[in-house]
Amino acid sequence: MISRRKFITAGALGLGGFVVTERAWDYFSESKVKAKIVIVGGGAAGITMASYLSDMLRNDDITIIEPNEIHHYQPGYTFIASGTFRPEEIVMPERKLIPGNVKWVKDKVQELEPETNAVVTSQNGKIAYDFLVLVPGCETDFNQIDGISKESLGKSNVHSIYDFIGSYEYHKALEKLPGMKEGRLVFTDTYTKLKCGGAPKKITLLTEDYLKKHDSRNGYQLDYYCNSTNLMTPQIFGDRLQTLYDERDISIHYKRRLVSVDASAKKATFQILTEPTQERLSVDSSTELDTVDFDLLHFTPPMGAPGFVKNSPLAITEGSLRHGGWVEVDNEMLVQTKYNNIIVLGDVAGLGTSKTGAAIRMQAPVAAANLVSIMEGKEPKLKYDGYSACPIVTEYGKVLMCEFGYEKKLMPTIPFIDPGIERGMWWILKSHGLKPMYYYGMLKGLM
Repeated sequence: MISRRKFITAGALGLGGFVVTERAWDYFSESKVKAKIVIVGGGAAGITMASYLSDMLRNDDITIIEPNEIHHYQPGYTFIASGTFRPEEIVMPERKLIPGNVKWVKDKVQELEPETNAVVTSQNGKIAYDFLVLVPGCETDFNQIDGISKESLGKSNVHSIYDFIGSYEYHKALEKLPGMKEGRLVFTDTYTKLKCGGAPKKITLLTEDYLKKHDSRNGYQLDYYCNSTNLMTPQIFGDRLQTLYDERDISIHYKRRLVSVDASAKKATFQILTEPTQERLSVDSSTELDTVDFDLLHFTPPMGAPGFVKNSPLAITEGSLRHGGWVEVDNEMLVQTKYNNIIVLGDVAGLGTSKTGAAIRMQAPVAAANLVSIMEGKEPKLKYDGYSACPIVTEYGKVLMCEFGYEKKLMPTIPFIDPGIERGMWWILKSHGLKPMYYYGMLKGLM
């Protein structure tokens, strides 16, 4: 993050002076340690880590392994669905974002070999490392729900905004709702840990507000099905969302899990749970089910770590996080618990906080500094406090800014205002500020 000293320098010398002074200061503070660093994943966490490490190491030898040529600003999916962003606004070539001195291997990792300090790729074979930054993100598993596939998104009015194409398909469906006049709209969350856990609630509330703004709300029934017993924790945010759902006549069905969809008949079947769980459950003749009709369905797919992570010795095998294949990692230091030459952050990390871009923003400087310390033979010192933020769009023009850390401790950026109230200023930040901050601040290692 930009320190007070850097801010004062920028004010005194102007932006150009800031850059020159900052680079000169970086040169004298760079570590001279030499080692080969491999970063698995070129998403938000991978590029941010590459930028930090490039600035912190004088003799850097950094390789990113990432198969995709196009980088997506994934927080923008909700805004594509709502019509606030155009699809082309949230994509950028991967090459433009990876620091120029970082090598890019355009390939997929198939296996991790931490005992031999290597990763196995599909096209380039084994790639050795001295230190590994493991940030491949998480994967959506559409096929866990019978009758649904990623390729079928948008057909029969079955949608998910956890996909770039899916978010645009939802927007097209949203625009048609006022002309339909009436119907039943069904929204779901999922049972696993997931990235951007607020997205299912955002799209529900935005859809309701869209109908209201187009004088079509009265003809529609909105239902929200969730695996949990509340809409969100900490309680201050869950209580506020419950109030909003009640005021807007959105029915909530707790302890429900979507298990199948008959798209042609427009029926969704939910498993009725006795208690919420992240465990994958089988469905048999004794399972209590609830089948409902829909005119539009928005669902959240189950998520988990990529297969090569789940099948590695790094995955959590005990406790509440064992079901997703997430990587076992020290909650504060972000160092893998079995191999101290592996740093883990982002969505794949088995941390006790939410998986968001805001969390990555706070994790990356801690992870980078601790990695350099380990490379120098020192003990890591910086600690991540679990900060995460979920700006839940409650209507066009307002956002409930949910900021919290470990143990669901409230961590508001502005402590003297009530965090449990949605505000227009957070909408301005979400719709106009966060995307440029992401591309030109966070991914550059500047915040």
